[in-house]
Amino acid sequence: MKSRSELPPLRWLGNLADAAPRLPLHRPRLYYSQRARDDADASNSVLPAIARRARGLINELAEDCYFDQVLEVQCIEFSLPPGPTPEEILNSSVGKPHLWSDEFEEWAEADLCDFIEVFHDQAARPIRRWFHTFADTVCGWHVESFSKRSGQAIYRWRMNQLLDSTPFEFRLAETGEDTGRMVRRIPSDLGRLVDEVLGDAAAGDPEAHAIFLFRQRDATREDRRSAVVALAGVLEERRELLKEQLLKKDERALFEIANKFALRHRKANQRGDYDDAYLEWIFYWYLATVHLTRQLSGDTPDTPQGTLP
Repeated sequence: MKSRSELPPLRWLGNLADAAPRLPLHRPRLYYSQRARDDADASNSVLPAIARRARGLINELAEDCYFDQVLEVQCIEFSLPPGPTPEEILNSSVGKPHLWSDEFEEWAEADLCDFIEVFHDQAARPIRRWFHTFADTVCGWHVESFSKRSGQAIYRWRMNQLLDSTPFEFRLAETGEDTGRMVRRIPSDLGRLVDEVLGDAAAGDPEAHAIFLFRQRDATREDRRSAVVALAGVLEERRELLKEQLLKKDERALFEIANKFALRHRKANQRGDYDDAYLEWIFYWYLATVHLTRQLSGDTPDTPQGTLP
């Protein structure tokens, strides 16, 4: 093959283009701030924009009367009982009346989460309403009855659509004992696993509480370890089923991992220097196995059918 200097320029460029897919990728070495950047940094940089969108969605729902059950409603004809203002609700709930202002640049992550959670708890879907006019003057809609259950479900759906389109790593829990509270976003496939386990679990089941511990927004390493221990306890109770249904001795691996890595008993000869990613891996492995044991045993509660009221 001729050297590069002996090839016509266009032919040499063509050969280089053909070889490009086989060339090793070169990435420049990152500086400290670039290495340390993570999803939280990305989320914080767009917090004001997310806050504006969340406020816009709440305003939209307010126009559709989703907060009329609690907020003050004006009427040109009738004297209605006074209700609290948004500032008063935020103040009584989290002590942050200023969150109703437009100073989103000053918000922290906790402010956005508080704001979204507080208005989740106030949401109620209007069931029956009537349009009021008086003396040729339009007053607007007045609502006679509400449904908090379906109103909060719609609020979670709309707000999660918004949050999932951003780099923010949290969303509103849609099932479980932390429903309506901001939890860590879970990859879609694992999210379906969580929803299925919560759908099968009864109130107070240890697997439901383990999910609550693991995915809460401010979960510590100890919270996550406790969640894994709780799931290990569930599997221990179903060990005979695992022995019968899995290949011989396979069920031992479930417990050997938890025991060797200081998750359950914390003995001196156990390893405690594992990465947090290990906790996440074993949590979802255990959760999937718990779900499998429920399916194998047929131990799933009946799920009520029908639409939300």
